[in-house]
Amino acid sequence: MNPAFEWVPVSRIEEVAEDTFVISYAEPKNATAIQAGQFCMVSSSPGSSDFYLPRPFSYYQVLAPHTIRILFRIFGRATRWMAALKPGDKIGVFGPLGRAFTSRTGAQRAILVAGGIGLPPLVLLAGKLARLDKAPVIDLVYGEVKGARVIDLKGTLPETVRCHIATEDGQIGFKGLVTQVLEKILSGSETPPAVYTCGPKAMMAAVSDILQPEKVELFEASLEENMACGMGICQGCVIPIKAKDGAERYECCCTEGPVFNGFEVKWR
Repeated sequence: MNPAFEWVPVSRIEEVAEDTFVISYAEPKNATAIQAGQFCMVSSSPGSSDFYLPRPFSYYQVLAPHTIRILFRIFGRATRWMAALKPGDKIGVFGPLGRAFTSRTGAQRAILVAGGIGLPPLVLLAGKLARLDKAPVIDLVYGEVKGARVIDLKGTLPETVRCHIATEDGQIGFKGLVTQVLEKILSGSETPPAVYTCGPKAMMAAVSDILQPEKVELFEASLEENMACGMGICQGCVIPIKAKDGAERYECCCTEGPVFNGFEVKWR
């Protein structure tokens, strides 16, 4: 299904952690077509804000029959505007856009590594994986800098998903980095897992350093880049990709991604 633009009313907005919110709205046209890893561009209605370009947000949840949920954290003008929205206010939504995660891999285990606001596409992916006919064992490793920003995922994740939380301040879960938890899980994995990640670039680069191509079924990363159009027109979200011959090329995060083969991304 082709992406579509809609003006939709906000049905609910709630603060779920420090400076972190979930906004819900109905999207009857394209809700059933959304895949884990895809995103939408959110616009403000004319005169309602002081920003003009749309902003990209990964889909967090798709609830029956047509309810979409987006998780976001306040970083600037656009997200401050979104946090102040009330039920009934309208937003412009264009989507679904981008390349999704590969959910059917044959791997017996899936490890999802989320850093901060990189959590949304992996929550949606966890639900997709858990509903497969031959669902893998699913581990979600979720990290935040401080406990005040940890999102309570109870009731959001399928019960079969094992959630491991790491915080750098040690207030909740393991005190340390998600990569430390990932290494422990990998050491106990008897078969090559499928590994998926989304979060800060430095974190995903560290995940890439840990993984060995011959020891995983696949490694996919959802990249976060500034986007103005979401359709590859503005060329503002290009990322460097390593070709097999050692050459370097650039691809648009919005059209060739946001999900890429993590071993092909030039992280540094």
